[in-house]
Amino acid sequence: MKKRRAFRIPDKLQETYKRAFEGQIKVHFEQVDAQTGNEKFLSELIEYIKQNISNPKLSVETTSREMKMCRVSLYKKLKMLTGKSPVEFIQAIRMQKAAHLLESTEMKINKVASEVGFEAPQYFAKLFKKEYDILSSAYVLFIRKAKTQGNIKYYGLACA
Repeated sequence: MKKRRAFRIPDKLQETYKRAFEGQIKVHFEQVDAQTGNEKFLSELIEYIKQNISNPKLSVETTSREMKMCRVSLYKKLKMLTGKSPVEFIQAIRMQKAAHLLESTEMKINKVASEVGFEAPQYFAKLFKKEYDILSSAYVLFIRKAKTQGNIKYYGLACA
């Protein structure tokens, strides 16, 4: 017996989403080399976020306008390429920059939070813990202790 079309569509959608998920591109704070259209798009998006990272008003709306697309299109494209929503993507870039600053400078955590666009240090701390599964204060202590002991091979989060 033939399956009705309505019952075949979910299987087709599931297969499409499965293929899209497998093709997602891992993105890091450091700029990717633009080779394909999608990589070029991500490169431009990351560059825009990096230029505006300290702006607490950086939003999906302003980002989508800058990328010359509507919010829904930006959401769909980012979700397909990275598995993250635009808000999650911006936060991930901010967290990578924050980890880099905590590793490479002596800045206080509040200052780092401000540098990456967070007005509330408590919210920054919550997101840092969620992203890296370690408190930002504990991370700073770990990094600084590793540096003072001359332990050259510490593993920082920003390099991950």
